[in-house]
Order: sequence, then C-alpha cells, then structure tokens
Amino acid sequence: MIWTLRVGTLLAGLASLAIASDAPAQTAAEFYKGRPLTLYIGYAPGGGYDLYSRLLARHMGKHLPGNPNVIPKNEPGAGSFKLANELYHVMPKDGTVMGMIGEVLVINQMLGDPTAKFVAGDFKWIGRMADSDPVLVTSPSSGVKTIEDAQKKEIAVGAPGAGSSTFLNLTVVKNLFATKFKIISGYDGSASIKLALERGEVQGSGSTLWRVDRDWIRAGGYNPVYQASLDAAPDLPGVPTLVSLARNDGERRLLRFFSSYTTIGRSILTPPKVPDDRVAFLRTAFDATMKDPAFLADAERGKMDLAVLSGDKLEALIRDVASMDDALLAKAKQISGSKAGD
Repeated sequence: MIWTLRVGTLLAGLASLAIASDAPAQTAAEFYKGRPLTLYIGYAPGGGYDLYSRLLARHMGKHLPGNPNVIPKNEPGAGSFKLANELYHVMPKDGTVMGMIGEVLVINQMLGDPTAKFVAGDFKWIGRMADSDPVLVTSPSSGVKTIEDAQKKEIAVGAPGAGSSTFLNLTVVKNLFATKFKIISGYDGSASIKLALERGEVQGSGSTLWRVDRDWIRAGGYNPVYQASLDAAPDLPGVPTLVSLARNDGERRLLRFFSSYTTIGRSILTPPKVPDDRVAFLRTAFDATMKDPAFLADAERGKMDLAVLSGDKLEALIRDVASMDDALLAKAKQISGSKAGD
C-alpha cells in the first residue's frame, strides 16, 4: 500500500510538471510591464555621458509596457571601468539594468588593460545615441598645421589622464608617425584643455569635438590637423582622417582599430546573458525613443547632437573590433604603450 501510494504521488508530481511545462512562458512585454529599469552612468553628473543617459531615461519608459520609470543612477569610478566590471559580474542579468560606459573601454579591454575585468563582446548592446568626432587642433602660433609639421617641431598637447581616449590617440599617433608631441596629461576634461590652449599653456588639444567646438575652433583661428573619427566631417575639407594617413594596409587596419571608439560613442548596453527576447524588446524601445518627437525636441533644446546606430549594427561593430588577429594586436599594444603581457 505504501509503495502504491508513493508511485501514485510520483505520477501525480510528474503530471503536474508536465502541466507546468506546457504553461506559456512570461513574454518580454509582460516582464517589463510596470517594472522599473535602472540606467547606470559610469561618470559623475554633468558631463556628456550623464546628459545623454538622462535624456534617454526621460523618454524611453513610454515605449515600454506600463510606462515604467527608467531611473538614471551615476556610478563613477576609474574612468567607468568600475561600472563596466559591475555590469559584467555583479548586476542583474534579467534586463532590468542598462548602462553607459566609456567609449574607449572596448579598445582598452582588447589591449589587455588589467583594470578591465570584462569581455566587451559579451555585453548586449542596445543602441548608440551619438558618435564622437574628435579633432587635433593647434594654436595659430604653434607652427604646426599638418602631421608633417608635427614630425619636425615639438609642441605641447593637452590631454586628460592616461586612460582617456585622447591620451591613447595621441600616443598612437606619436609612436606610429614619429610626431614630436609632448603630451601634457592630467586635465580634468576638454573644457580645461581648451582654456589651457587659449592661455598658451599648451599648443594643441586632441579633446575637441568638431560638431560641438567648431565655432570655437574657427573663432580662435585654431588649425585642425587631423580627424580621429573613421568618417570625415563634410565641412572639414582637406583635413585628413587618421586612417587616410596610413602608409600601408597594416597601418590602415591599426588606425581603424584605434579610431573605432569614435563610432561607439554614447552607447547603451546591458550585462551579458540577458535573455534574447528582452534584449530585442529593449532595442525596439530604444529605436522608438530615438524617433520620438518629444525626445528629439528635448535633444534639440539641450543642443545635443544625435547619430543613432541600432543595437545589431553596434554589436557587429564591437565584434569587428574584437576580431583583430594576434600579430596585429601585438603591434597595437606596442604602439599604444600597453604593458599588458610584459
């Protein structure tokens, strides 16, 4: 009798499991209905990353079921490495968390930066709000208007800390083209470097963005020497991109790699292993937000340029950056000054 009851209980349990397995899984739409999302920002309030993230947070919720709140939260530290590492290892992987990290971190991770405890290609990329278009500019009195001039004459060029995209870019150009840049690092941002240029403390800045700073560049008579972005600005005729300065295919591939951060720009990601249907749902909501008239009007009021890229195209870009072969990556580490593996 006891055996019979146990068999009956077992069969009943199996039947209940079968019924449960036939029940429909919770859809992404059901999951997000009324559930708040947190958008972590890898930098302190007030900067470009913060402004773009908060712009998105104000509008994205209306494109999710139940109009949930999207809550922006600053999580600064180590040039946003702190946030990247936490997104990768600690934060929920259920689609309730998004983040915006530094555009150059993908390259830094590839170069073996020991601070990077993540694999950039494992993140789920939701979409890009804006790219960046940095240009190296020099003062009218510097005597440097071209790369060839910079190979003959030393000038001081201002840059943020050693982990910044500007410092990396200047180091690569200096080592690859034998320019005589004296890189003065430690500035806390582009505004302080511009001020140093105006005062004559430095003769060049690599932290200027063409779309943002072009009126200032023109008013000061500063010389755009090169464009660090992959695509040339249509209103900068005659100013070469770094890739166009390559003297062979190997240099071309290296410079495309080092310029790729400009196309990553202000991008949104989630931790790895978020279910595919929720990633797709977030991408759809992101894409809808980028076309929302209220969002666009808000961006215009804030004088915030947009250069939208969909999540699938952004992910393809990250995969392309991560596909560099070992020999070329070793060369990239050499000219960037990376000590990884030494």
